[in-house]
Amino acid sequence: MIFVLGIFGIFLFYTIFFTEDPYEKFLLIMPVFLLSIYTGTRTNVGGYDYHVYKYFYELPYFQNPYGYEYFFILLRDFFKFLGLSYNFFLLFLSFIFNFIIYKLFISYSIYPTLSFLIYLSTFYYWHNFTIIRNFIAIIIFWISLKYIIEKKIFIYILLITLACFFHKTAIILYPFYFLLNYRFTKKSLSLLFILSLIINPLSFIIFKLNISFLGLSERLNRYSHIIEHGNFYEFSELLIFVVILLFYLKDSTQKQNTLLNLNIFALFIFISFYRFAIILRVLDYFRLGIFIGIPFVISNISNKYLKYLKYLSFILLCSYLVFKYHNTITAYAIYNYQTWLI
Repeated sequence: MIFVLGIFGIFLFYTIFFTEDPYEKFLLIMPVFLLSIYTGTRTNVGGYDYHVYKYFYELPYFQNPYGYEYFFILLRDFFKFLGLSYNFFLLFLSFIFNFIIYKLFISYSIYPTLSFLIYLSTFYYWHNFTIIRNFIAIIIFWISLKYIIEKKIFIYILLITLACFFHKTAIILYPFYFLLNYRFTKKSLSLLFILSLIINPLSFIIFKLNISFLGLSERLNRYSHIIEHGNFYEFSELLIFVVILLFYLKDSTQKQNTLLNLNIFALFIFISFYRFAIILRVLDYFRLGIFIGIPFVISNISNKYLKYLKYLSFILLCSYLVFKYHNTITAYAIYNYQTWLI
């Protein structure tokens, strides 16, 4: 438990006492390095998926009883060829994941340390401890956002195609080159959410689709019996956040518009498929919008008469993140964290 609390304490300390100048952004590498070791040297932590991936990793070359995507099999076999154990496979992935996230937060977030704290308090353990294969595709999509902003469609399509060979759900991302570049008006935004309300009662139809590409129908049929709705509190958080962002991003830059649209489409998907939590797993592709959006909102409380509101908002946010972190480590049993280093 001391490791679980310690890693959160380090990022909370950085968030409170660092001012986000270029030098201090560079120093953020130090806790990110510790986070990579903390995540990468875990053992028997990560729920059922930890053991499934371990069993999969220890299979002979080319064996794939779970129907995992081709590039993930190649990645496993490459590390096995190098003679590395499952532990070192996870350690390598941890460093790659965390330093890519570090680079993304430095590039997009006004307060990268706060972005890390938000991420650690919410979806970090889910992404890095549980949905490893899916998270590779998510990371590739987050990298590809640069090419949406720069309007380089060819590179974007190549990256999304690569993501599909790590996780089939990435197929939904192809049209988002255009969707994330779109600038909503009040009318188009209203129509989008009316559409989501229409889709909601019809959302069960997605399990009836016959999509042979990448075996999507087989995967949908496998999950069709899981009847679990989305988390109402998470929905409420996203709804409130989108409304606040719309207020602050009336005249947004291209980068800010992409950030806004990540959250708008996340809310659209949440409303459309609220009845089926298994479908809502695709929302993980859009989480980056929250991690970099919340610091943006706080930074824009700039009126001198509102500076105390800014400080109060920061204090309340940090307090809420402590609460969220407690819920996260409880939900995923992270308090049982163990490391093979000791």
